Amino acid sequence: MAEIFRGFTFEDDGFRRDVAIKKLLPHYVEDGQFITMLTDEYRLVSHLDHPNVARVFELVQVDDAILIAMEYVDGKDLRSTVEVGRKRQDRLGYADVAYVMACALDGLHHAHQAVDESGRELDVVHRDFSPSNVLVAYDGAVKICDFGIAKARHNRIQTKTGIIKGKVKYMSPEQAFGHKLDRRSDVFSAGSVLYELCTGKPPFRARTEIDLIFEVRDANPVPPLEVNPELPVMLAQIIERSMARSRANRFQTSLEFRDALVRFLKSYAPDYRRTRLARYMKRLWDTEIEEELRELEDWALDLPTAPEEEDDLGRNLIAEELGPDAPYSKFSPRPTRVTKPVPSPGLDPAVPPRIIDAKTEVAD
Repeated sequence: MAEIFRGFTFEDDGFRRDVAIKKLLPHYVEDGQFITMLTDEYRLVSHLDHPNVARVFELVQVDDAILIAMEYVDGKDLRSTVEVGRKRQDRLGYADVAYVMACALDGLHHAHQAVDESGRELDVVHRDFSPSNVLVAYDGAVKICDFGIAKARHNRIQTKTGIIKGKVKYMSPEQAFGHKLDRRSDVFSAGSVLYELCTGKPPFRARTEIDLIFEVRDANPVPPLEVNPELPVMLAQIIERSMARSRANRFQTSLEFRDALVRFLKSYAPDYRRTRLARYMKRLWDTEIEEELRELEDWALDLPTAPEEEDDLGRNLIAEELGPDAPYSKFSPRPTRVTKPVPSPGLDPAVPPRIIDAKTEVAD
């Protein structure tokens, strides 16, 4: 969907904020319906202000390019962390997994409870909760991101019944059927992620995507304890409840799911703190962190100072949609300054770095 760079923006007081900058790929820029959906998404995200949700600052059009400035999370996505941990035989422990997922569910619950300026519930459903959309910072902070196909009641473009959006691997059965969704669909998706984190295998596997859709519809995965006999029973029970085929038998909210994980964590690792996750992240990514710091030092020497006069760099699409009194207005109205897009340190500049690894699939 986008190339992602590390950049910066200046606030009105001259304060420089590091941001992640998404530059939409050209064929998305030319899709008017997609741009409308994207504007809906970031109008939605502007209502979300929570420590476990990555904030979005600006959506701007510069010439023929669409740029999105969002909170820069100094860390890695959960998918990359799991893959590297497996390769280096240094996997997340059960307590780490429970903590990460509890934080992510906290952010998800906040999104589910979001209201607009008039106090109306937005009825947000993320629809694409996956390890790629969970960011884990080196300091142990956890944030969910990428509401690119999120569903809200007041979106201008409504998904037709029967259209499937999201990563099939983590879908709920009702999502795979193309049925109308509610927040319990995200509960199932989070349960699928937890299953994979705890067993090392996804709950549903098939040779083709069509076969995978049928597997998800059946929602009959191998019990997690059979895949991993060492899994704590309490955690296995949480997974099974979150992935119940019937919505009525699942956790009814992300908060209820989160509370179950917190109870497990207090029982399994009562002294667990965020600093433990931070130590793990710094140990796992130590080489990459050093490389990033070295490249940042070189990059910082070339940074310009805050402009004395505001430059007309582009149209701020969110500001135009929301108006001056919307919650978004607490951020700088000045468009993000993109002077020289610099890829995130530690990655080959020839391959644009991606905070969110998998591309969001958008149905026509």
